[in-house]
Amino acid sequence: MSVMDDVLRHVAERAAKEYEGFKVEVVGGRVVMTPQSNVRSWTIFDVQAAARTAGIAPSRIVSDVLIQFPGDPDRVPDVTILTEGATEPYSYGDILAAVEIVSTKDDPNDYDFKVHQYARYNVPIYLIIDPFRGECTLLTRPRGNDYATREAYTYGETVTLHLEDGSTVPIPTDEFKRKDA
Repeated sequence: MSVMDDVLRHVAERAAKEYEGFKVEVVGGRVVMTPQSNVRSWTIFDVQAAARTAGIAPSRIVSDVLIQFPGDPDRVPDVTILTEGATEPYSYGDILAAVEIVSTKDDPNDYDFKVHQYARYNVPIYLIIDPFRGECTLLTRPRGNDYATREAYTYGETVTLHLEDGSTVPIPTDEFKRKDA
């Protein structure tokens, strides 16, 4: 991690403490503060409920919890499904699936910066849920800075996560709320 990355991480940590109601991350060499919304909150709840219904233990489903990526900015996925036995502090190797809900329209964070980082660290499944477009993008099979497989789903379809531990998590999207802007 460079000195600049370290400085940005400290700035983000201070901002997170001072500005309640914002998710604060370092993405693409900048501090990004995203206001939280009820749509994001409901979607996180729905994804967590789907994972629980599929039999994933509550201790393996976390939301807005720091995941360490040595050499790159740490991430705080909206929902993370962890490997059995993972303990804090969590590392990229503990992730079976990372889920991000797009916070602002046409924001490159989830579709660009995070795709490259998650793929570089071999995060096996990355699901992007976009309430502005009413669609989900499921990325699997990380290869270098990208994913070999991309599947698009519209709200109303069920997105199925096939986890490396053999678990299957169907996520119905028919009740996902949309967001205008």
